[in-house]
Amino acid sequence: MKNRSAVTFYLNSRLHEDLKIRLHYDGFNTQSNFFRACVVSYLEKDEKFMKFLDHYKINEKLQSKANIRKSVKLRETGQGLMKKLGIDDEEIENIFDLIEEELPDL
Repeated sequence: MKNRSAVTFYLNSRLHEDLKIRLHYDGFNTQSNFFRACVVSYLEKDEKFMKFLDHYKINEKLQSKANIRKSVKLRETGQGLMKKLGIDDEEIENIFDLIEEELPDL
C-alpha cells in the first residue's frame, strides 16, 4: 500500500446512510470506488464532470457566473490548442515520463 494517501471528511449520519444506499443501488462496491471515480474525473477534466461542477459552483455561490464562463472558455481554448497541435493523452503521459526520468526528485 505504498504511495497512497487517505482522504477523510465528515457527513451527518443521514447523508452517510443515504450515500451508502445510493452507491449500492448504482452498483458501487465501495465508497472508495465512487470517490476515486470522482477524483479521476475531476483531475482529467472530464467534460460532464466539469459541467456538473460549474453548475454546483453557481448554485452554491462558490464562484461568479463570469468566472465560471472564463474557466469554461479557457478549458475550451486548451482543448482546441491540444487538437491543433495533435497532442493526445498518450503523448502527454510520455512527456511526463520523460520529465520523471530526467528529474526523478521532482
